[in-house]
Amino acid sequence: MTKIQTLKAAKILKRGGVIAHQTSTLAGIAASPLCPAAVAKVQRFKQRQAPFLLLADAKQTALRQAVYISKDLRKLAQTSWAGAVTLVFKARKHLHSACYQGGYIAVRVDSDSQTRQLAKACGGLMLSSSFNRKSQPLLPLHCRTRFRYHRHLNKVLPSVEQTGSNASSIYKVTSNAVIQLR
Repeated sequence: MTKIQTLKAAKILKRGGVIAHQTSTLAGIAASPLCPAAVAKVQRFKQRQAPFLLLADAKQTALRQAVYISKDLRKLAQTSWAGAVTLVFKARKHLHSACYQGGYIAVRVDSDSQTRQLAKACGGLMLSSSFNRKSQPLLPLHCRTRFRYHRHLNKVLPSVEQTGSNASSIYKVTSNAVIQLR
């Protein structure tokens, strides 16, 4: 993705649009978690209500979401981010309800710099999910995809090469344990 494509996609996200893009793990669909209309588009595309992953622009942004930063959370964030690790932890409630499940959020600081730039354009956090419909395989990131899903997407950022094809590892950090979910 070129810098110009990144800037155009950032503009779309700031205005409440939805994009499809490549992360370091899987292709994803993304929107601003501060825009209810954009979140609703992602929910319709994914054919589910919640919860959705948050991609953060930086460790500090991600950790600011936590109610409490335990030693375990700090250590995992320090050793895992930026990378293909999603951390689930108790969070302050100030974003769209689709970001939460039982008071917890799932956050990743992706190793892909353009993904982090897009998150920064959304105020530091970008609501995201894998780019597939319910019970379907991942969709390819190319222009024809935009035409097929025009009701849901404002832009598809085609990937020159697939940078990742595996889902991230997921760890839930509670007050007294770290549990690997995937």
